[in-house]
Amino acid sequence: MKSFKLITLLKNNYSRILFLIILCIHGQHSFAQKGENEASYITYKLSQIDSLIEISEYDKATSLINNTLNTFSFKKNSEEQISFEFRIAKNYYQQGSKEEALELLLIGLDKLKSNPFSSLNIDYADMLSKIFADSQNFDKAIFYNKIALQKSYLTKDSIGITKSLIRMGGFYYAKDEEDSAKMYFRKVTYIPVTPKTRVRIANAHNNLGVIAQNSDNYDLAKSRFKKALELKIDQNDIVGVATLNANLGNLYHFEGDFKTAINRYTEAFESVKKDTTRQVLHLKSIIYENLSVSYDSIGDFEKAYQNLHKSYRLKFKLTNEQLTQNIAEVDAKYNLAIEEQKTEEEKSKTFRAQVLFGGMAFITLIFVIFAFIFYNNYKLKEQNRLEQIHSNLQTRIINATIDAKEKERKSIAEILHDSVSALLSSANLHLQASKTQLNSHVPVEISKAQEIVNEASVKIRDLSHELISSVLLKFGLAFAVHDICEKYSNSEIQFISDDNGIKRYNQEFEIKIYNIIEELINNILKHSGAKNASINLIERNGDKLMIQIIDDGKGFDVKTAKRKDGLGLSHIEARIKIMQGVFNINSKKGEGTSIFISVPIFKPELAQTV
Repeated sequence: MKSFKLITLLKNNYSRILFLIILCIHGQHSFAQKGENEASYITYKLSQIDSLIEISEYDKATSLINNTLNTFSFKKNSEEQISFEFRIAKNYYQQGSKEEALELLLIGLDKLKSNPFSSLNIDYADMLSKIFADSQNFDKAIFYNKIALQKSYLTKDSIGITKSLIRMGGFYYAKDEEDSAKMYFRKVTYIPVTPKTRVRIANAHNNLGVIAQNSDNYDLAKSRFKKALELKIDQNDIVGVATLNANLGNLYHFEGDFKTAINRYTEAFESVKKDTTRQVLHLKSIIYENLSVSYDSIGDFEKAYQNLHKSYRLKFKLTNEQLTQNIAEVDAKYNLAIEEQKTEEEKSKTFRAQVLFGGMAFITLIFVIFAFIFYNNYKLKEQNRLEQIHSNLQTRIINATIDAKEKERKSIAEILHDSVSALLSSANLHLQASKTQLNSHVPVEISKAQEIVNEASVKIRDLSHELISSVLLKFGLAFAVHDICEKYSNSEIQFISDDNGIKRYNQEFEIKIYNIIEELINNILKHSGAKNASINLIERNGDKLMIQIIDDGKGFDVKTAKRKDGLGLSHIEARIKIMQGVFNINSKKGEGTSIFISVPIFKPELAQTV
């Protein structure tokens, strides 16, 4: 009975119920459409803000953020609200206000704890890692980058994963923890190659190649660079291809295969020959400079000079374009000022004419003054640049000559020690065996021959050690300096050394430093008349080696000695200059001499990560 009544009620009110259903559906549809439109509008505004920040229109970005926040009333700590707060922090960061950005980012990341699946977690953590990396606090940078990486895995964001892995490797490399850096870079190479991940996978191969190059594993470095090159070719990245060819050229140069290096540099240049963008012009200037070094290494000084000159011309062009842009900005501001004047002049024609004439005369005068200053500066800079090119060329020629001598000495020493000494030892053993077989009937000639062989062995060993220190090759710079101090100390002069626990470095780097120290010690022995001398080796921050040499001798006039090329100081200074180091001498007659040298420890740089 109840069921029947219910059915009857529905039948009697059918038209009313149908009308209500239609109204509800229409209302829900309108509300949903309104929500979709609002979400699309907010997404569009966020994209506009990002674009303005990208082109450094910070004031416009701030205005758009404020207008949007005033238009909509977002719920407290909603994703939309936090999205706009992130843009505010990003705007602060780009303007250099990192403390304000840091405060907003820390607060925002804390708010996002209630929404672990939000992609904003990645944005906030990523920006925090950047700020701490900028301040060289890599432990904090790694902490926040790990959060970005975890959230990227959680949301299956392949771009975020590769980006965080690349950065993690870069941070560990900056801390000199190469094993950890390699682990994260390798993880990137295991990710499937897609149009979205290809760029960073190529970067990972490139960075692994640099690390392999640091360890002198050139075959592995070539393999990694070539894989990166294949990916850049696939994505038709002409600039990336040119950059990697230049990197391969650097690798062949380090191996001593200068002709292949030159071919790689030439191929890199040809691939971007027609590109005249600022980025590529800067790359071309680097390629020219590298070609100059390689030609210098094979003794083709004419081509070395030509390429070095081309490099400096491109650098000048880039600087000149910047100057032209600055003048254009001044001119644009001037035109804007004229337009504003015209608006004011409409109020009073007489006053406008007076202001226009006075303003034009003043601005013309200022422009002429600035043009005169710019012209004089240009002439001075050009003169200094040409003098610098000439000085650098002379320095490179001096160092190329000394490097060639060092390599030749090392080669001769190795031949004497490894080949000739071994042959003499073998001959001595045969003579000894002959004496044993002849028993008591040993001819005197055999004994004399054995004495001659022994004497020759001693002389060859001494000659090998004079050419290049065997202690240096076997045990490193610290032991070699101790050895040379002990060797040259006697009753007239006492040498002492303190290595402060320095480690071993690249062999070529150690040979260069040892030869400089040895030459300075020879100067002390020949010219100083000192009774005591000390040599201190100190490593600073893992990237600089400092050498301090002090004696209590009679001293000398530094300016006069340099002008007369005395004591080989100009050659030493040229060597240190090409190593991008610092060379200072403090000496006065009767007050002894103090020499300070600071050089960067040879270590190839890691390619820039994204």
